[in-house]
Amino acid sequence: MASRRDELSEEERAERSKQACGYASEIMKRLQLQSMMIYVPFRSELDSRPLIEWAWSQGVHVIVPRSMPEDRSMELHELKAWNELVPGAYGIWEPDPSRSHKWMNGNPDVIWVPGLAFDRNGGRLGYGGGYYDRLSDRLGAEAQDNTHQTREPLWIGIAYEVQVAEHVPMEDHDRVLDGLVTERGHFVKTRSAPEG
Repeated sequence: MASRRDELSEEERAERSKQACGYASEIMKRLQLQSMMIYVPFRSELDSRPLIEWAWSQGVHVIVPRSMPEDRSMELHELKAWNELVPGAYGIWEPDPSRSHKWMNGNPDVIWVPGLAFDRNGGRLGYGGGYYDRLSDRLGAEAQDNTHQTREPLWIGIAYEVQVAEHVPMEDHDRVLDGLVTERGHFVKTRSAPEG
């Protein structure tokens, strides 16, 4: 799956990323989401920057993770400008804690999830570090703890269509996603009934 992604030319990646980000912004508008957690692209990942810039233009809070390799957790920061990023633990651009603020306002409305492969049943194959699994456990616990007055975010994969497989093997602890966006379209299921 990584090589499939790498085989796309820079121009193809840019065009497909722009289309996928357009579909993602449609979901944001339709569901009236006011905050999103999103990755900053690394290597040949789908370029999330058009969606980030759209969110800034709409007053949507943009939350970006900072990797903490010592316990493989993520610290969430609000990103307000590109100059708040620095290369992090893995060479990925991450929030600079001296220039960005930690996100303290409850769970994001949506988490845009990167990965190597996805299927249309909510399956995702990640990179093996377990960062998103740990975050899912943490945010789920906070959503159930009434003192935080927060709810469980939507978890939606965002990827190129070439990364979509018929079936991605899942383990019991793997989170099933609420939807998927590619350059060819999107689907999001609500937690009570299918939608779209």
